Amino acid sequence: MSGTHGWAEVDRERKREIIEGIRTGRATRGPVHVELDITDRCNVACYFCNQQDVRTSQQISFDHLVRLIDELSELGVRSVRMSGGGDPLAHREAGRVLDHLASRGIVVDNLTTNGALLTPEIARRLTENHAREVVFSLNACDAADYHRMMQVKPAIFDAVIENISQLIRLRGESSHPSVVVQFLIDRQNYTSLPRMYELGRSLGADRIAINLVLNIPLGRIDHQVLLHPDEGEKLRPYFEEILRRDKDDRRIQIEFPVPAWNAMIEEIQRRLGYPEVVRFPTASSFAEKNGHCFFGWYTATIRGNGDLYPCCLLMFPDYKPLGNALNGRFVDHWNGPAFTRMRQEQRDVFLAGEQASFDRRKFKVLLPQCVEPGQCFLKNLFFRGD
Repeated sequence: MSGTHGWAEVDRERKREIIEGIRTGRATRGPVHVELDITDRCNVACYFCNQQDVRTSQQISFDHLVRLIDELSELGVRSVRMSGGGDPLAHREAGRVLDHLASRGIVVDNLTTNGALLTPEIARRLTENHAREVVFSLNACDAADYHRMMQVKPAIFDAVIENISQLIRLRGESSHPSVVVQFLIDRQNYTSLPRMYELGRSLGADRIAINLVLNIPLGRIDHQVLLHPDEGEKLRPYFEEILRRDKDDRRIQIEFPVPAWNAMIEEIQRRLGYPEVVRFPTASSFAEKNGHCFFGWYTATIRGNGDLYPCCLLMFPDYKPLGNALNGRFVDHWNGPAFTRMRQEQRDVFLAGEQASFDRRKFKVLLPQCVEPGQCFLKNLFFRGD
C-alpha cells in the first residue's frame, strides 16, 4: 500500500474527533500523524527546494527523539512522514530511529530521500518494518541534468540508481515499501519526459511521479527556467508518448496544480484508451467547498532543529515557527497560542467555504496557498475518499 499522509492509519473514532474539533474549534487530544524531520542536514542543494533556505547543520539527538516519539505515541500518533529540511538518512542514528518508531507501533507512511545515503541496513529496516512508501527525489534522468538540478557531482547519480535497485531487490515479492521515483520538469528538461519514464520503469518502480517545479525560493536562479501554466500544449506530445508506453503498466502518476494541464492529460488518456487509475479517490459526498486544510487538528511538522510548523510546505525562512519541540512537552505546544490561532484561522476558512479568500490583515499563521483554491495539493488530496 502506498503512503496516504497517515490517513490509512486513522480509525473512525479519531476521524469523528477531528470533525468535532473543526466544528467546535477545539483541539484534538493530539495529532495522529506528524512529519518528523529528524535532521536539517542534506547532501544536495536542489535549486527549487524551499527548505534549503532554513537549512542548518542541526539534528535532533537520538535521546530526545526517543522521548518525543514516546510522547507522540501516547498522544495517538500512528504514522510519520520522514522528509524535511534535510535528508532523513543524513541523521547519524537514522537506523535506530526507524527501530524505535517500529517498537512503538508507529508506521513510516512515507520516507522521502534523494537516495544517496540509503545503506543496505536502512533498506533492510524499511522492508522488515513494513514502511508504506519510499519516494526517491531523483528529479532527472541523467547525470548532467542531476548535477544541474541538485547541485552535486554528477557521479552521485549512478550511486543513487544502484541504491534504488538495491531496495527493490531486497524487498523481493513484498509490497513494502512501495517505491516511487519522482521526476521534476522545468523548461530545460521537459523534452526528456520519455527518458524519465523509461528509467523509472527499468528500475522497477511501482510509481513514476511526474511533477512540476513550481517556484524558486529567494530567486536563487533565473525564474525563466520555470514552465508557465500557459505552455501546456508544448508538453502534449511528450505526455502522449509516455502515456502510450504506460498503457499496460499504469505506473505513471501525474497530478499538476494546473487544471488545464490535467484536463489535457485526461483528454489524451481517453483518446489512447488509457485505463482509468484512481490513485486519490473522491467520495460522492465530498464537496469542494469543504476541501480546506484541517491540519491544525490532524498533524504537525517537526524540523531538525525542533521548530514546529503547520506542514512542510510552509517551511520558509521568514515564516515564524509555532514553537519548538525541544522546549517542553509537545502537547503544550499543540494546545498553545500559536496552534490555537492556526485552528481559528482554518475554521474561519471552512466557514467561508467557496467564498474564502486570503486577507493578510486577518491571517497571521496561514499563507495564501492555505486559503486560495488550487495553490496547494496537500490540503485534501489524500482525504477526499471519506
